[in-house]
Amino acid sequence: MKKTTFLFLGITLLSVGIRAQTTIFLETFGTTKTSRDGCVSGTTTGLYDATKCESYADHDWSADSHVWNSGIVYTPVSTATTVSCDDAGTTLNVRTNNPSTYTGASGNGNLYFNADLTNSFTISGINTLNYDNINLSFGIYGKKKYDVTYIKVQCNYGSGFTDIATTQIAGLTTTKTTWLTVSNVSVLANSNFSIRFSTPNYNTLDVSGTNELPEIRIDDIKITGTATTTSVNSLNSENRKVVASNATITLVGFTTGNVEIYNTQGKKVFASELKETIQPQLAKGLYIVRVGDFRQKISL
Repeated sequence: MKKTTFLFLGITLLSVGIRAQTTIFLETFGTTKTSRDGCVSGTTTGLYDATKCESYADHDWSADSHVWNSGIVYTPVSTATTVSCDDAGTTLNVRTNNPSTYTGASGNGNLYFNADLTNSFTISGINTLNYDNINLSFGIYGKKKYDVTYIKVQCNYGSGFTDIATTQIAGLTTTKTTWLTVSNVSVLANSNFSIRFSTPNYNTLDVSGTNELPEIRIDDIKITGTATTTSVNSLNSENRKVVASNATITLVGFTTGNVEIYNTQGKKVFASELKETIQPQLAKGLYIVRVGDFRQKISL
């Protein structure tokens, strides 16, 4: 009887592990470049300051800063400013001078919205099909007390942008110069949806009693979900599959795509270019292998 109980418990725990939340999309904005072509680096006027002068267009999107499949497109909309070595040249840029500090924050770079109606940042091509319990979260920072409540978040599933996260944003503690988090924003399963972050323009007095325009930062844009059984089949229409034997993983039927391996908490633990066999040197346990649009659970 005792043996049967332990067997049932083991099967239950295995099922929980397989159905754990997986990171579908993550953008941490990495860090900024240490120099700009044609500029002398430094922190005084006229010099390139790597902590706050990086134009979005110049930013390098490293594989270490994100989790996503191919097809993701970033679209920034902002206003041009004075182009010089001590200016990013736009009202939307990547900065590291106030890194995110909440629990689990990536630190380093974050996206800085600087006071203009046209500032927006859209991420398109996110695929959440074959997941349920899908949620969006992100970190947010306001220079002034009420700035964090001015961010607008919208999503588009193919029929136009609609507001989301308004309840969560309204519930934020309005504390200036403090990193806060927005979480548990429900997202629908969709093969190609978009998220837009934007900031308003206040030409009159705002609720804080000044006419200073809001200055807002966001970081760690993250979408998680619970993989359904159909999202991790070992075979698909192209007969692609992943075979795990001891410490060796064999990839069958693949012609394109990099190899990424995630643990059941959604953390990427291995990445490489496509090879027929790989030996990722991972501890025993359950993992998800991702190659392009293909996903499969394996046990090592």
